[in-house]
Amino acid sequence: MVTEPHFQLTTRDHAILQTMLERHRGPYDAFASLLERKVRESVICFSDDIPANVVTLNTRLTYLLDNIRHGPHTIVQDAADEDSGALPLHSLRGLALLGLAEGASLSLETADGGPALVQVLKIESQPEAQARAASHLAHNVVSFRPRRAAPVFPPAGIDPDDDPGPGAA
Repeated sequence: MVTEPHFQLTTRDHAILQTMLERHRGPYDAFASLLERKVRESVICFSDDIPANVVTLNTRLTYLLDNIRHGPHTIVQDAADEDSGALPLHSLRGLALLGLAEGASLSLETADGGPALVQVLKIESQPEAQARAASHLAHNVVSFRPRRAAPVFPPAGIDPDDDPGPGAA
């Protein structure tokens, strides 16, 4: 039986998660467990190959957490980037959403030990898809530069101000 991968990460996102896992010094809690699972079980894709409906770093999305709608939020790498519309990768929600496709869900353990279901509702924008679209447009644009007519110079030895007029022909 063939099944679709549950998590899909770009090479960059996977490297970031790998580094986070290597540097993790806290307890082996729900976050550390999910982080290890994402690093181990994800299918890794080049940025050009990641589907447009998959959550990557800096993706803007709307999601459900236990059937309550949240967002739109942007998945950000650094907690210092957090504002009203940012969801840091270092949070359990941010980590859970990374690598999920639109419509996919993930059951996770909350900080208090209870279960929670997170589901991607809609991807508003994904940086990799936007880059592909911009690249596609740039490659399909044909630049047109009209050629300037070459200046007409009179043959050597003829004075252009000495015009004999139409009868001379």
